[in-house]
Amino acid sequence: MEDLERALRTHPFLLDLHPDHLRFLISCAENVRFRRDEYLVREGQPEDKLYLLRQGTVSLESSGPGGDATVLETLGPGDVVGIARIAPAAAHLDCRAREGVLAFAFDNACLIQKMQEDPRLGYAVTRRLLERTYERLARARLQRLDVYR
Repeated sequence: MEDLERALRTHPFLLDLHPDHLRFLISCAENVRFRRDEYLVREGQPEDKLYLLRQGTVSLESSGPGGDATVLETLGPGDVVGIARIAPAAAHLDCRAREGVLAFAFDNACLIQKMQEDPRLGYAVTRRLLERTYERLARARLQRLDVYR
């Protein structure tokens, strides 16, 4: 567990999290790997994990009526997959490994329970998730504006 704690401490999402909170969250976390083209999450399936990417890239994809996937965004080390939901829900996007991926996976049910047990931890995690959501929305806005045309 000590190695996992040390590794978690270096992820940008958790950098300034209080050490007690980090130790409290360890029981919800595991190291996971995905091969190229393996899905972390499939649209319509339960989104029951929050992933903190360590290595590799993941594409957020949406399929149109013809079944062709459109890449909406590509995420890499330091990014978070699953930020939209920390409550049980179905995924709205496919999240696919573009290359080999190493990540921390947090069980959402465990994470939610820990956040409810310690409101200060809940605030710290929620604040980080909202910041990431805002950043992602800002990037989506710039894409829609096509400012690099």
